[in-house]
Amino acid sequence: MIITSRDNPNVKRIAKLTRRDQAKKEGLIYLEGTRLCEEALASGQTAEEVIVSEDRTGWAEEFTPGIEPLVLSKSVFQKISQTVNPQGVALVIKEPQENNEIPFKDDGKDIYVVLENTQDPGNLGTIIRTADAFGLTAVIVSPTTCDPYNDKVIRATMGSIWHIPIVRKTMDECFGFFDKAGIDTLAMHLNGSELGQSVLKLPCAYFIGNEGDGLTDETSSRCSRLVKIPMRGKAESLNAAVAASVIGYELSKLI
Repeated sequence: MIITSRDNPNVKRIAKLTRRDQAKKEGLIYLEGTRLCEEALASGQTAEEVIVSEDRTGWAEEFTPGIEPLVLSKSVFQKISQTVNPQGVALVIKEPQENNEIPFKDDGKDIYVVLENTQDPGNLGTIIRTADAFGLTAVIVSPTTCDPYNDKVIRATMGSIWHIPIVRKTMDECFGFFDKAGIDTLAMHLNGSELGQSVLKLPCAYFIGNEGDGLTDETSSRCSRLVKIPMRGKAESLNAAVAASVIGYELSKLI
């Protein structure tokens, strides 16, 4: 059966879930797009609901056998889509259970990136992707950092959201853990020593702050050292995600 009306109760229900605030209340995530959906399924996420346009029923048969999809006409799928050129494939999955503990391999090679009040979804998604690429132990986000399961964040991770632990902790909780575990803490700061002049060592956690304001003074003061990336051009600073990538790469060389 192909649903051709935007006023269909099931379509209205799915349309609400495309809004992150509503989906979050129900402990769900709405994913759209062939690649995002396939990566989620490949990582072990289970589809609660499958939504496809009338020309993509074959995808549902291949990737979600045994689940009866909600089949929409192309025009109706277009109306609820979050993208300009929808691919006709969407899933509703359960939001992963939040990690309550900071992972710790205790092999001397742990690396963490800690984000304090990072607000841009694109930056957060790129940092998660970077952390996955360089083999970091976890991404730790402050309570004031944007939602990791925001649609824009998930898209920017290119699937890495499912591959690396994401933990939400206060700065007090972070420093309590790092101090106890003997983990070096680096604050990315314009007043820090240039990265090439600093001796990097593992295990390590490096802190990235808000895009406009950087790290708070309190967090910076509690870190072992302040470091910055040397820049030979005229730019005053680097994008938060770029800075996180540069130091993440340098630390990954020590693994």
